[in-house]
Amino acid sequence: FRENIEFKVTENNIEQEIINFKPDIVGISSVSQNYNKAIAYAKIAKRYELPVICGGVHISMMPFSLTSDMDVGVIGEGEQTICDLLELFIRESKFVRDDLQKIKGIIYWDDDGRVTFTNKRELMYPLNKLPVPARDLFNIRPITYMFTTRGCPYRCSFCASSRFWNKVRFFSAEYTVNEIQHLVDEYNVKCIDFYDDLVSLDVNRIKEIIDLLKVKNILGKVNFSGAIRANLANDEVIGLLKKMGFKSLGMGLESGCNDTL
Repeated sequence: FRENIEFKVTENNIEQEIINFKPDIVGISSVSQNYNKAIAYAKIAKRYELPVICGGVHISMMPFSLTSDMDVGVIGEGEQTICDLLELFIRESKFVRDDLQKIKGIIYWDDDGRVTFTNKRELMYPLNKLPVPARDLFNIRPITYMFTTRGCPYRCSFCASSRFWNKVRFFSAEYTVNEIQHLVDEYNVKCIDFYDDLVSLDVNRIKEIIDLLKVKNILGKVNFSGAIRANLANDEVIGLLKKMGFKSLGMGLESGCNDTL
């Protein structure tokens, strides 16, 4: 799509960006903490009679929160779904309801004003088939983030991760190190925060990443941070993460009650 479609990413001043960029579609990604802002942005887009696609964790967990200003909600992983939606829009110049029904992993408004669900989208597998994120659309700073896994094996009631991602999947060690190298070479990144739910799920994979960082002469040139669970923080894991270049690990205090833990 990059050859035929021009993208613009913005976090603020959405109305001015709409006026300047004149998009055909507005896409909004949101978590629950900022869903009120997503609702407001959708209202702004509708003032200009633009179709609105809403994706992200909130709409995936609470699909009936889709507002009348949002034409389509993307449930779960959106890479293939957004491609299908854009193909439909390019072909029809609008979102035709009969055609929307054929696209997996979305919700939309039917003719009677009800939220309609399409068939569930299969999980992306293997993750390595995904291209690296289009970071040229962003202002990349020396401190940035990336994902090396999707999902979490734990089923904490207060967390949406296990429901959103469904199961744990890994980008390969080689893919991960190639993306790290891309960030270092192209954007002079000095620190990378892994947005994985847990960075310590596969010890052998950590060892493989360290070896590949050495081969590519990146080990020691970039620092890392990420999240870990207390029950996974043994001496071997902490030692390997330190060797890899981790300077910070976040650990959730999930409960103050021993019975709960």
